[in-house]
Amino acid sequence: MTSQTNRKDMCSLENKIDYVKRMISETDNIVCLSGVGVVMECGALNFNRDDEAYRIEEEYDRCPEEIMSSVFYNVRMKQFYDFYKKEILSMKLTPTATYDALRRLQEAGKLKACITYNIYGTAEQMGLKNVYELDGNIHNNWCSKCGKTFPMEYLRDSRDVPLCDVCKGAIRPGIRLHGERMRNNVLTLAANACAEADVLLVLGTNLFDDMVQFAVNHYQGEKLILVTPHDHFTDKAADVVIHEHVKDILPKIVS
Repeated sequence: MTSQTNRKDMCSLENKIDYVKRMISETDNIVCLSGVGVVMECGALNFNRDDEAYRIEEEYDRCPEEIMSSVFYNVRMKQFYDFYKKEILSMKLTPTATYDALRRLQEAGKLKACITYNIYGTAEQMGLKNVYELDGNIHNNWCSKCGKTFPMEYLRDSRDVPLCDVCKGAIRPGIRLHGERMRNNVLTLAANACAEADVLLVLGTNLFDDMVQFAVNHYQGEKLILVTPHDHFTDKAADVVIHEHVKDILPKIVS
């Protein structure tokens, strides 16, 4: 794929878009890897950025990784929920045209699965199916004692630690916390989708991302499309690289 990358990097943006259009027209088995850049374009914050990490440490006297860990959740549950409700559950996101384009690809029978670290459930809310959320999502929560499920709003609007209205057990957020393993069933579904895919569509991240490396390790094809605003030393491993915002490019490709 490296030689193809070098050729495509010499082409204009319009030529790259046309090339990707032809690539998509020839397949009916695309798997999308939706990175943090896609949800950031919707308005989400990236706590891994230096400015956000510094802000969190200043305000909460802890780094984001520590607060969002299983250890912190279990021993400082109130402090965890103070952060979780204010910084994550109260975040206002506006889905971009990226999701509409992905939905159109799926309706055309071409997009078979979407793999993501996005915990906000944006893809499913926009009508996408076969979404494999490696880190869970904020909408599926349950009582750690009796198992009753609760919507995100119940947690967000609760006072202090959200408790089950039946047994008064603490409610467990539906996301994967630092220190916890990913669910094996989700990993298996994601791996199988990548192994069967003709095209990998990588959006809003780079090829060094753990999610992308996981997918590439199972991918058997030779058509990897990367759309992301920022260049990275791993770009050369892609078949086509477009350094633009996903929300601006993907609708043009799908059209």
